[in-house]
Amino acid sequence: MATAQPDGQAGLPSNLLESRSAVLGLYAALTAVMTFPLIASWRTSLPAGSGDLWQNYWNFWWWKQCLLEGLNPLRTEVLFHPSGVDLVFHTHSPFNQILAMPVNLLFGEAAAYNSCVLLALTLSGFGTYLLVRELTGSAPAGFVAGLVFAYFPQTLEQTLEHLNLFSTQFIPLSLFYLARWSKSLRRMDAVAFGACFGLNALCSWHLGVKLALVVAPWVVWIAWRNRDRWTTLGRHIGMAAALATLLVLPFLVPMVSLMAEGSEYFNKGPVNRGIDASYLFTAPYANPVFGGLVLSRYLDRAYQASGFVCYLGLVPFALAAVAAWRRVRGTAGWIALFVLGVVLALGAHLLWDGSGYQSVALPFAALESLPVLGNLRVANRFLLLAGLGLSVLAGYGWKSLRLKSKLALPVAALVLLAEYSWLPFPMQEVEFSPLLKQVAERPGAVLDVPFHQRSRTVHNMASQTVHAKPISGGYLTSYPPEVEANMREHPALGQLAGVPESTAVVDAEALRRLGFRTVVVHKRRANTVRDRMLASLEDHELLKRKRVLRLGGVPDDAMASIRRQLDSLAGGACLEDNQLAVYCLE
Repeated sequence: MATAQPDGQAGLPSNLLESRSAVLGLYAALTAVMTFPLIASWRTSLPAGSGDLWQNYWNFWWWKQCLLEGLNPLRTEVLFHPSGVDLVFHTHSPFNQILAMPVNLLFGEAAAYNSCVLLALTLSGFGTYLLVRELTGSAPAGFVAGLVFAYFPQTLEQTLEHLNLFSTQFIPLSLFYLARWSKSLRRMDAVAFGACFGLNALCSWHLGVKLALVVAPWVVWIAWRNRDRWTTLGRHIGMAAALATLLVLPFLVPMVSLMAEGSEYFNKGPVNRGIDASYLFTAPYANPVFGGLVLSRYLDRAYQASGFVCYLGLVPFALAAVAAWRRVRGTAGWIALFVLGVVLALGAHLLWDGSGYQSVALPFAALESLPVLGNLRVANRFLLLAGLGLSVLAGYGWKSLRLKSKLALPVAALVLLAEYSWLPFPMQEVEFSPLLKQVAERPGAVLDVPFHQRSRTVHNMASQTVHAKPISGGYLTSYPPEVEANMREHPALGQLAGVPESTAVVDAEALRRLGFRTVVVHKRRANTVRDRMLASLEDHELLKRKRVLRLGGVPDDAMASIRRQLDSLAGGACLEDNQLAVYCLE
């Protein structure tokens, strides 16, 4: 085990950062603090997301049903009733689903999601600590780097929505074993690298491709440096590739099979949602120290979706600049990675302080024409590569300073965490109308009004985790052609899909023939209700505003027309509260 430089032990017990178990525990404690009060309400609350969060919540429910009932998680009959739908290209994050299954079974979907948040941030920090300690020989440098990567502001923001995007722990762990293998060419390091590479892909295919972008040039460099041992290199790389492939095979084969048949619905094309470069040095709006100073800037930002927060941090950037300025050996590749990540995250055209510069074309625009890379889609997500490069450079920078003060490391760590913190971490209680438990006792499928509005009806899926009945729509990562075909085949559904017109006809008899016995009208989706809820919010309540906007936007006259028809056909609602009106189609 490498020994850290003396400067890194300043201000901490001499053996604390030398002990891997102690450092792992330290990151676990810091994660609990940085996400507080998540750990205090991990069974009953979720991060305060509004769209994809509930899709992931449904994923946990669906995988649990598959385990209990012996079903295939890559196909479901409970969405888009009566046809069902293929989930092969849907975002599952199988690693998280499988690992969190015991928590899911014992404590529920919210606890499963929250446990994944805590685990991912903790291991992301620990993995980066191992990587940078291996690269620099300094445990304190590794510790600083781990703080940067684990609590990178964009990653913290992704915990509000994207299970697959905040689960970055296997990226530094893969690179740690690759770094060890590059030095010793030990077979077990190659095997461990292959395992971590495969597990990273099982967290997210996108993360798998991004890791491959980092690994490929590194492996080429290792092969060139050890070109007299190509037989050994080839054997080890083959073993790593075989293990990684074996891990992903159950989920890769169905995808490849569909693509071989000509399916292209997974090809959604790039989304030019680039970061605003001026926000690279603008603290997050929810930061308890600096947030109040910059909140007004975030009220008028280019887009509200997760991924806009892109603050690099003054301490990490300063440390990275020190490493680059001093031309510390070993940093060139990480500088290149940081620059590449930032440039791709900017999108197709430069955006600065809200102003777009269409004349400044950037490399992201070329991705659409490139195989595989075009499916990485959203520009801002490339900032992950910049965060990885920044964290390693910060570690190199810290080591190069060789500070002797006993307070240097703890003060730097506290300032860094203060820059990155989002406290209290935004949470929301998981609450559903009690009427859904009564809906669960009814026969047949459930028709939600509205449904099939993509992300705006993701709450229908969340409600399904309570009543467990087949529903008429769903929010998926990719929509197979049969989804639209189903709407065309069944006019009774097509009339009510999306945001219906006020002339939409409720054909109760046709709905009964399709197996629907219950219609659930989501009252809060009406425009006036939504507008009233928005008016009650303060400007700084950005996350609450996003949640209200996600409720939908059904025109009042359309909602009133549908309810009048249902009242006439069903003799009024059989169940009703301030959220739902439930109609029984007997």
